[in-house]
Amino acid sequence: MRLILICLVSMSLSQAASHAALADADPPRPFVDAEAAVQISGPAEVVFDWTVDRCADHHFADLPVRAFRGADGAVNLILGHHVTRRMVGPDFGTLSVECDILLASTSARDPEQFANTEWIAATYATTNGDGDIVHALIHNEYQGNRYPECRTADYFRCWYNTITYARSNDGGASFGYPIAPPQHLVASLPEPYRPDEGIFGAFSPSNILSHDGHFYVFLKVQTYPLETQHTCLMRTDTLGDPDSWRFWDGAGFNGLFADPYRDDLRAMRATTCTPVALPQIAQMYEAVTWNTELQRFILIGTSSDPARSPNPYGFYYALSEDLITWSMRQPLLEVRLPWRATGREAVYLYPTLIDHDSDSRNYETSGATAYLYFTRLNFGSGDLDRDLIRMPVSIRANE
Repeated sequence: MRLILICLVSMSLSQAASHAALADADPPRPFVDAEAAVQISGPAEVVFDWTVDRCADHHFADLPVRAFRGADGAVNLILGHHVTRRMVGPDFGTLSVECDILLASTSARDPEQFANTEWIAATYATTNGDGDIVHALIHNEYQGNRYPECRTADYFRCWYNTITYARSNDGGASFGYPIAPPQHLVASLPEPYRPDEGIFGAFSPSNILSHDGHFYVFLKVQTYPLETQHTCLMRTDTLGDPDSWRFWDGAGFNGLFADPYRDDLRAMRATTCTPVALPQIAQMYEAVTWNTELQRFILIGTSSDPARSPNPYGFYYALSEDLITWSMRQPLLEVRLPWRATGREAVYLYPTLIDHDSDSRNYETSGATAYLYFTRLNFGSGDLDRDLIRMPVSIRANE
């Protein structure tokens, strides 16, 4: 019988102030626009304080958090990392930290296995005759810098990324591979790992969104050899079949992902998935919900807009009726991003939008109010002290 260690998380103002004294000369600044459909409407609150709540040093949200309700109605908040844990409670105001590990990285030595350093990046809970199932998409980093084939020993030059599939059969308490690696591959570029030739691959899937009989996910792609980045959209009808995902190719969901080590003919036919609304959303991909107030999808992501002067860097949103055509992104919260930091200043990443009152078990919808969740890296991207923050958001249709 497993021993469950639980660290209670206080949502008190005293904890929220625990990092308020950090020397941050450039704190988050809500973007003020009376005509904006989505706006920050209140102060920041600490949800997970690394200093007092962590179960291990590498315990924090290293991707956008994901939420679902268990069969018992409990809220599960997933803090994805290469050792993933969760917070659980009757509601978002009384979450506690569970120290049990949901998924530990496999650390397979061979890049062909697509099972090296693994984050739970997206979840989708269902209940059927097989029990309380939670499907998961995994952000899998092959960290080649740990192996001698990477001559530079440089993390970024030897980073190769894919997306894979895992599943929980116990309501999210633990995850494993119902389809053994490497057949659990969901998305990749049609290129094998190439040491010392730069970051490339399929990265960081968004939350899973059910719409018109399909399941949709945004993802980031970094191409080889150009290392250009863009956002792709993929969908499936069957979450339990990792080979069933198809990407948008500009005309429909016809794009077929290839296994670059095994699918010779298929790999030659495959192309990198087509960018979605590149001028409008740039590389935004982190989270999407259907909003009942706007009758539009809301996409949340990290971006900037060179057409604006000054150009605010931070968290943006865009709107769509069909997930393909998007409005021009609008700034929501101006924050310091890691690539614009000069020292050990606080920086911010991994935004997502969660409506605590959503009728969806997987929080796929949002209404007139929601919360923007994100990670604050208190002393820069090289430090482990990272907190999960949330800020209230108001959403309204323009008159």
